Amino acid sequence: MDPSVIVATANAAAERLSGGTSWAFTWGPLVRGSCTMLAGARWTLFPDGTATFDGTVAGEPGRTWVIWHVDLLDAHGTILGSLATEHPVEGDWRKFVTTPGSVRPHRFRARANFDAGLWDDLASLRMHWSC
Repeated sequence: MDPSVIVATANAAAERLSGGTSWAFTWGPLVRGSCTMLAGARWTLFPDGTATFDGTVAGEPGRTWVIWHVDLLDAHGTILGSLATEHPVEGDWRKFVTTPGSVRPHRFRARANFDAGLWDDLASLRMHWSC
């Protein structure tokens, strides 16, 4: 894929959940051409080094939504590491993919892991995506 079509977007909001036992990182709407990820897409990270993604995407039939990788950042914006998928796509452990069947909104869910030793330094995420 041509790297010029990959968009890097920092989370719009970060919130500690359940008494500080997890982080929720959310995004506003992400739009590229006829593709849209609706506002509220969310990565939730847990101190045990696991993470879940839940978002809703829409686009022309046949378009594929790809999260190329998600950077874990500290308070200074330094990259600490990346999320790793439980199901590598084409051998890439940082790639998450979904293909909506129609222009109707489609739920995009994923699971990931990261180095739990980064937990105390974690402050934000940057998601690299395309459609």
